[in-house]
Amino acid sequence: MLKKINNPLSKLSQIFWVLLMCFSTYVEAAYPDKPIRFISSTAAGGPLDTMARTMAKMLSDELKQPVIVENKPGGTGILAMNYALNQAADGYTIVTATGSTSFMLAEGNASFTENDFIFISGLQSEPTALAVVKSSPIKNLEDFLQFVKNEPEKVNIAGYGNAGFNQLVYSKFQQQANFKGAWVPYTSAGQVVLSLLGGQVPAAVITPSSAISQIQNGDIRLLALSTAKRDLYFPKVPTFKEKGFNIVESLWRGIMVKKGTSNEVLTKLTTAIANVEKTPEWRRFMAENAQSSMNLSVDQMQEFVKNEIATRKAFLNQLK
Repeated sequence: MLKKINNPLSKLSQIFWVLLMCFSTYVEAAYPDKPIRFISSTAAGGPLDTMARTMAKMLSDELKQPVIVENKPGGTGILAMNYALNQAADGYTIVTATGSTSFMLAEGNASFTENDFIFISGLQSEPTALAVVKSSPIKNLEDFLQFVKNEPEKVNIAGYGNAGFNQLVYSKFQQQANFKGAWVPYTSAGQVVLSLLGGQVPAAVITPSSAISQIQNGDIRLLALSTAKRDLYFPKVPTFKEKGFNIVESLWRGIMVKKGTSNEVLTKLTTAIANVEKTPEWRRFMAENAQSSMNLSVDQMQEFVKNEIATRKAFLNQLK
């Protein structure tokens, strides 16, 4: 009868793999054990950067590690995303994402696609609005439509960016209301507000957070919002939809990471973010900036971005 021969090398190999697995689990469990870089794809001071800095401060407390914001503006997010792709997919580099990211990806000019990233969280969502100054004779949407009919040569509407979110809403309004008017693009939301307040344009398409103090003190009047129903923060402002125009659009802001980031790290990040969103401090920040929560899972966020890119491609094709 043959006896079973024990192979000591085989046993050592098994022990080695067990130890390696334990070490890998420990490494994941230790995340984060060093500072995290939060790349803001815009210059300091705008709504996206403000969101990033507020979340970074609170995320630092939640994760017990510094979360350091670095601004890398350029190319509607291309510079920031390229930077992230050159870093390890380990959760130590996170990047801002926004509805403008969808437009940039829809254009197809970048060396990457949405499939190179994981959109892990949508933190904010807000509509856009057609706005005028307090002294304007245009008091409501009906007045605006009368204005574009009577003085079409004066219809120069300001907004942030070319072929972006605000112009999308304005373009839909133009098509459905059947009027023409020049789109005057600015390189920042702040410049749009200054242009409107300075009387350089009769009206502008703005996200409320870009002029929240001027709206609250009455210097700027909103004529219509792109929400499905009246907004919680601006209940007296009608929607385009209730005025007979099928315009329901929102601009979102969130966070993405490089594809390949482990599920363990994703879980730690998304759990920490969710905990921040439950705090009174974050909720107060959201209310002060008239922002709504998205409440989407990682999988739902991926599908949301994919669908949005498709609609943005259709819009961009119309402009060609």
